[in-house]
Amino acid sequence: MKLKYKEEKIMLTMTTNSKLLKYHFQKLYYAIMIKNCNRYSTIAHKQRIDVIMTDDNLKVLSIKREMHENTFLENLEATTTFLLPLNSFIDLKVGEQLQLEENPSIKKNEKK
Repeated sequence: MKLKYKEEKIMLTMTTNSKLLKYHFQKLYYAIMIKNCNRYSTIAHKQRIDVIMTDDNLKVLSIKREMHENTFLENLEATTTFLLPLNSFIDLKVGEQLQLEENPSIKKNEKK
């Protein structure tokens, strides 16, 4: 699956574990979608990331660029949080829409 904004796309994985990047030393090169998450803390993170919070329709409610270790972000209206590599979707603004794009090979396998 991919996360899409305008013509830019990033590979995406989904989870409900908001502590996924604690003590993670490798550079993040894909997006992580955390469902049912309206607050995020980077305590014990070892890298800077971009964090986007959206509603159920993927409308952007909050953006925090270059979120560093020991930072906290919360938006009580948000239902989904995206963790992105640094400088992803640079033109993205609050109020704009993100999209999810299915992988075509997965769709083919499901039809069999």
